[in-house]
Amino acid sequence: MQTFALIILVVLLLAALFIVFVLARLPGQIARDRGHPQAEAVAVAGWCSVLLPIPLWPLAMVWAYYKPQGHGTT
Repeated sequence: MQTFALIILVVLLLAALFIVFVLARLPGQIARDRGHPQAEAVAVAGWCSVLLPIPLWPLAMVWAYYKPQGHGTT
């Protein structure tokens, strides 16, 4: 029974790490797909939100969808 519990714990830990990885990568991927001129900076902000204890992820998501005017966009 303890082995089964350990297997479940490992699977849940791997699932949580996968979800964190996907969420950290999401703002940068969205910015690249939309042709954002600052896509790499958005990607860095997404990863920094995982590594630093400040809530940058929501700001990175908004930034990924925001396309500044005047940068060759028509």
